[in-house]
Amino acid sequence: MGGAPGGVAGGTAAVELLSPAELAVLARARFALRRPRLLLPGGHLARRAGASLEFADHRPYQPGDDPRLVDWAVYARHRKLVTKVFSREVEAPLYVLLDASRSMALGGKLSFAARLSAAFCFLAYRAGDRFAVYPFSETVQFLGRPRRGRAALAKTFAELSKISPLGRTDLARALSAWAEKVGEPGFCLILSDFLAPGLREGLLALRHGRHAVAAIQILAPQDLSPAVAGEVRLLDVEEGRGRSLSVGRAALRAYMEALRRWNAALLSACQELGAAFFLFPAEGSPVGAALTVARRWRP
Repeated sequence: MGGAPGGVAGGTAAVELLSPAELAVLARARFALRRPRLLLPGGHLARRAGASLEFADHRPYQPGDDPRLVDWAVYARHRKLVTKVFSREVEAPLYVLLDASRSMALGGKLSFAARLSAAFCFLAYRAGDRFAVYPFSETVQFLGRPRRGRAALAKTFAELSKISPLGRTDLARALSAWAEKVGEPGFCLILSDFLAPGLREGLLALRHGRHAVAAIQILAPQDLSPAVAGEVRLLDVEEGRGRSLSVGRAALRAYMEALRRWNAALLSACQELGAAFFLFPAEGSPVGAALTVARRWRP
């Protein structure tokens, strides 16, 4: 997409997902996936790809400390041997796990999730971080390792622009299989309506793999407030089963209470396992949602 903010390649795919105005908003944001890690005295000073060193503090010199870490300026002024302690910011890849099951086809959830995934990848691209998207339903599609740069972004946008709903949701199986295959710890964003069991088991597998995790729930208007009344036939889009029933005020109140309890359990599981939890309506702004997560998530 020549001339777009950030120099996004990929033309039509980029335009289908995010408008030039939305990309411009994202281009002004600051979002770097870096984990501070202490570099202890005695460690080496060699820089490596994806890492930077920053002075953090002094501590008294101890035998065996690397002489290059001694602060000789402090010694010249105070005749005290102290050693510099640095923090090292280590790059971690961004993994976007995107629920592409049939239930996500309802109410624009999958479209919103694909656009939100694109926004996250664009933020990672602008920060020079590696990123990858993995659609899942019962199983996970492995579309390659996380990569950085314009070519990786164009490929990711192209994949997201043609994603379609397929299969039933199996959070425990899909997330566990993904965690078993991907060895490098990183930042995992799970995008789903989470209207199926298995999140807790999936989170356990991801946390066991030392990933920082945020569960991002996307719900359609009809999920949040069903506009149905009278004699209706409900269809389970993933299982293909239908059921006829009469829907009145009491049934709607029972549904809303069941949804409240379900989401309270999701939040409790996330809090227990050290994962963040966000909820966004599918008719909202994916760019606004991406910036909210970027600003509020503190892994």
